[in-house]
Amino acid sequence: MTAILIVDDSQTVRMDLADTLEAAGFRVISCGTAADARIALRTQAIALAVLGVRLPDGDGLELLVQIRREHVLSSLPVLLLAPADEVAERLRPLQVSADDYLGPYDRARILTRIRELVGAPPTRDLVLVIDGNEELRARLADALGKAGFDTATAASGAEGIALAATSSPTAVVIDGSIPDLDGASVIRRLRMDPALRTTPCLLLTSSETKEAEVRAFEAGADGFVGRGDLGVILARVRALLRSSSSQSLEATSALAPKRILTVDDDPEYLDILGGRLRKRGYDVARAVSGEEAIRVLEAQPVDCILLDRSMAGMGGIATCKRLKQEPATRDTPVIILTATEQRDAVIESLSAGADDFVSKASGFDVLSARVQAQLRRRQIEREQRDVRDQLLRSELEASEARAAKDLAETRAAMAEELARTNIELAQANRELEAFSYSVSHDLRAPLRTISAFTHALVEDLADKLDERALDHIRRVLAASSRMSDLIEALLELGRIHRAPLSRYRVDLSALAVGVVEDLTASEPERTVVCVIAQGVVVQADGRLVRILLDNLLNNAWKFTGKRADARIELGVERDGDELVFFIQDNGVGFDMALAGRLFMPFHRLHPEGEFPGTGIGLATVRRIVERHGGRIWAESRVGEGTKVSFTLPEDR
Repeated sequence: MTAILIVDDSQTVRMDLADTLEAAGFRVISCGTAADARIALRTQAIALAVLGVRLPDGDGLELLVQIRREHVLSSLPVLLLAPADEVAERLRPLQVSADDYLGPYDRARILTRIRELVGAPPTRDLVLVIDGNEELRARLADALGKAGFDTATAASGAEGIALAATSSPTAVVIDGSIPDLDGASVIRRLRMDPALRTTPCLLLTSSETKEAEVRAFEAGADGFVGRGDLGVILARVRALLRSSSSQSLEATSALAPKRILTVDDDPEYLDILGGRLRKRGYDVARAVSGEEAIRVLEAQPVDCILLDRSMAGMGGIATCKRLKQEPATRDTPVIILTATEQRDAVIESLSAGADDFVSKASGFDVLSARVQAQLRRRQIEREQRDVRDQLLRSELEASEARAAKDLAETRAAMAEELARTNIELAQANRELEAFSYSVSHDLRAPLRTISAFTHALVEDLADKLDERALDHIRRVLAASSRMSDLIEALLELGRIHRAPLSRYRVDLSALAVGVVEDLTASEPERTVVCVIAQGVVVQADGRLVRILLDNLLNNAWKFTGKRADARIELGVERDGDELVFFIQDNGVGFDMALAGRLFMPFHRLHPEGEFPGTGIGLATVRRIVERHGGRIWAESRVGEGTKVSFTLPEDR
């Protein structure tokens, strides 16, 4: 059996198309995601694919591109569930196309195109023959079968209506004089069903008078022919099918047997009423009280309720009010039956929510007409509701399409903006590298010249210069040294930002010991207690971690310079699943109101004359921590010291 792949994010679309295609003889493979569709395409023999545009994990157009670019699938017929003008702009640069573009709810067109593309043979037309004459019914069915039609037969109008509801015939041939219902009444009932409303109906008659023909066409017949000539009947059937372009696509029919609930405390009346309703093709349920009727309705839905007004226990009026309050039965037509036609009884019944009021004395024909009118009204309301729902779905789909289009345009604009920003960023980085080169070579050279000639001046003329001149020279040397340090710090900050990160096992404790030894050697006269936790190991870039410790321990050493009992500690704490490293000192500290400026370049919290520095060190530390995906913060009290904490996550 030919396999059709349906891929769409809407389960409703998938189910509707699957029902249509399976009824036409195709095997359907339904997928709600692009991933499932790719698996089906690789593992199943697919004859044709029907793709929706929006998918939860991708895009139907992307799936179309993959199909067209795979050698095995490149010739697979593909129908796209979207108008061509909506996807043309997206498909043009991709240089691919579908075999056709259709709306998701145009099932008849989709079925026709599938048959055209995969070469499936058309299904045989089914002709329903409704005739009370067994001999003529058999002869007509045999003739239709020999002419290439499939046939179904019914011996009564009620049976024919039920069969039409379940078999969805492409044409109906009806005898004008059937025992239970005349042919005109059967046609009227068929025309009530949206699924059969356009099905060609041919009325057979033994009378070919103009009056009979007028009555037939007024009932809704499409053709009128005498019942004696089978050749003429076959010709008329073929002509009607040639002129009929519609094909029923409804999964269920409105003419499926309607279920009527009869409620009366008189069993004999229920038997008589039920028998007559069954002869008209209705399915009948019964209840002898209002309480029992409610229990029946809880177990199964019905299409109409015939309710006696005067019953023992819960009467008809109370039962009607109860039913109209329940959401499940609120819209079910209720007809009150009563033995009286008094005005007050009519008003009371209708005020209770009943849809109609019929006196039992009016006869069954009147009651049957009222039931049919209520069912017809309910069917029309259902059709109108379906139309409204369809309109709402269409509006929703249109809104979703507009939203998707807006989102796509926004994404495209953002992508363009991002690309432009990346280009600008790359240009800025190149300029920064050029600036760094300039700083490294062009600015350092004059500084070296200034420093060298100043030192030469001191060496050659020191004995000829007074103290004031020597002080000026010392200031020049100090300024050039600070300028050189600042340039080096800026270059280091830039290198940290651009250099690739290389993680490996780093012994933080050993690095800290090395930094402290260097500091002690630079100021051997100082006594500083340094406590370094042993065995502190991290997965990080060793070169950058050394720079981090240099800056933090240098700061701690510098800001404890005025304390005789200076103390510096490097340790580690656990905060939940996270390791927090810290360097703590008992130096001068700072005001926490200024903490927001602490890690910003060129922001100093102490006078340079008191604590010299470039103002770049902590900014460099913060950038190193952030390069590792960590956090850094500080806690301090003026005169009591500072604790700088940071994290170096291993999984970032």
